[in-house]
Amino acid sequence: MPQPANDLRRLGTILLLGVVAGAGLRYYIESRARATEERRKPRLIDWDQARHVALLVSQWEQAPVLDRSKRREQYIRLVQRSEPLISDYLGVRLPQPISRIYVFDRREWLEANFTSFEQLFRPIEEIYERNGSARSALATLFSDFNGRIIGAQIGVLLGFLGRRVLGQYDLSLLSPEPGVNGALYYVEPNIARVQVQLGLNDEDFRLWIALHETTHAFEFEAYPWVRAYFNQLLREYFDQLNEQLENLSNGWVQILSRMAQNWGAGQHWIEMMLTPQQRELFDKIQSLMSLVEGYSNHIMNAIGRQLLPSFDQIERRVAQRQQSKTILEQLFNRLTGMDLKLAQYQQGEAFVNTVVNARGITFASRVWERVENLPTLDEIRNPQRWIARMDATE
Repeated sequence: MPQPANDLRRLGTILLLGVVAGAGLRYYIESRARATEERRKPRLIDWDQARHVALLVSQWEQAPVLDRSKRREQYIRLVQRSEPLISDYLGVRLPQPISRIYVFDRREWLEANFTSFEQLFRPIEEIYERNGSARSALATLFSDFNGRIIGAQIGVLLGFLGRRVLGQYDLSLLSPEPGVNGALYYVEPNIARVQVQLGLNDEDFRLWIALHETTHAFEFEAYPWVRAYFNQLLREYFDQLNEQLENLSNGWVQILSRMAQNWGAGQHWIEMMLTPQQRELFDKIQSLMSLVEGYSNHIMNAIGRQLLPSFDQIERRVAQRQQSKTILEQLFNRLTGMDLKLAQYQQGEAFVNTVVNARGITFASRVWERVENLPTLDEIRNPQRWIARMDATE
């Protein structure tokens, strides 16, 4: 805003100074109004709230990384040990050795995943912001409240996972830098806690985890088309969600109607909300993730059983731990859809084991040759149908 003394000397009249001062005041008020409007722009997710809640739920301060440099050296060595074993078993090589290996505490794991989540939800938030641009002040207030609620829900989910996750292969989905390879995360405080609770060997347990996560790197880096295909599925799925948000006025009526129609059909509540087009994409994502997880479990078992003296002990005690969930944990898994993730492991591993037992690992690895060879969700549940389809294409 211009200084009054300068205006007075240049214009020479009190009247004109008043006009200029008035214009300046109006500009100031309008600028503040625009700034306030920017701050009040409706947000689907309050990410600051999500971070705050996640850190509280994760109790990260109570679980520090002890001797970080020593542990990182250990994981690097275990990954380097795993790579040639997996490569020989599968008969495939990585384009380059895995180099992005991180030892995290819970807070660091949360921050890495919040970055991915914000990127994943950004297209939907943009649609939501456009739809909310003409809302009243009261509607904006409730929108801000909803954003905090959704942020808190995401925070609870990630905070809970932050206390339980052991290892993760982050394949940088939807990254603006598509050439970036994935990274391996090891949440050492959680790994150390489970190892002590179950009375497992330090080195064997960490190698058991490293085998599983390193296999994920082979799935996405030895076969680059898999990541591109996964990205395509996610983009198409979010595009359809965006379209629903564009028609938000009657969207909830349609969602409730679909849930009513599908009630009692034995579906998960998430599946009941989907349109037929969304369900088709959801099934493709489910089948791919089932294959990815099941394939890794198969390889971890096939190699680990020969490599680790305590392998059977690890498997037995980990299985007992998974079966002893509290009612609260079971309810949480159901409400958040985590039970679908657990089903992926079981169905995918059963599929791969059946195919390998029937035809060998080379035949099973045909799933990675091209998109058309991927099993459908029905074939994941009925492996013989996939085997028959592959035989028909020879």
